[in-house]
Amino acid sequence: MKINELQLGDLVTEQHDTHSVAFEVIAISKMGRHCPVTFRSAFGETCARYHGEAYIGAVR
Repeated sequence: MKINELQLGDLVTEQHDTHSVAFEVIAISKMGRHCPVTFRSAFGETCARYHGEAYIGAVR
């Protein structure tokens, strides 16, 4: 899914060795070509900035 198509509540799963970590999209905004995205996981919240046309493995 393209970053600029993400919606609140979408889930992104990341694999770390034998563990999977699920990140929920809790905020997204568009700033020109880039989109800052805030995620929540069991480890807390984090923010990342992506190019809006980039792809990420997310499920709705």
